Amino acid sequence: MKGIVFTELVRFMEKVQSAEFADLVITGAALPNEGAFTSIGNYPSEYALAMVAKASEHSGIDAAELCRLFGKYLYGRFTILYPYIMESYKSAEALLTHVGSHIHAEVCVLYPDAKPPQVTAEVENGETTVRYQSHRPMAAIALGLVEGCMEHYDDDRALEWSFAEDGKSAVFTIKG
Repeated sequence: MKGIVFTELVRFMEKVQSAEFADLVITGAALPNEGAFTSIGNYPSEYALAMVAKASEHSGIDAAELCRLFGKYLYGRFTILYPYIMESYKSAEALLTHVGSHIHAEVCVLYPDAKPPQVTAEVENGETTVRYQSHRPMAAIALGLVEGCMEHYDDDRALEWSFAEDGKSAVFTIKG
């Protein structure tokens, strides 16, 4: 996984809890790199999963819920870190229907070794359906990203989602 996810995960824990909490999580996760992440580095997704598991253990919040909350936070950070991409879309639907074809393509240009999830979307009869498929169990983060996107654009339509038990795929349906 790209280092930006790790650096933002640490920032999220520091913001929501404290720097001491983030240190406790990183220490408890017993990562081989001792939590030394750079935004441009590459790290095994297992490191993030270990950190989330420890954060869940220490906070008492379900790991999937932590991932969802992190996804919402991450969307907000993307609007700050990548405004040139985010500002080119005028609605949640416009952005969500171009994640796979534009945003992830841009990620691959910036980071040729990146392996982003496959995201496809279609709009039909007033509903937007976004399909997420990854080799990593990060569907709950994707849910938070979708929620963050909808909030950013003041899109108050209903969001329904279903996901595979392994957390590697999900379908998001925006209705209303």
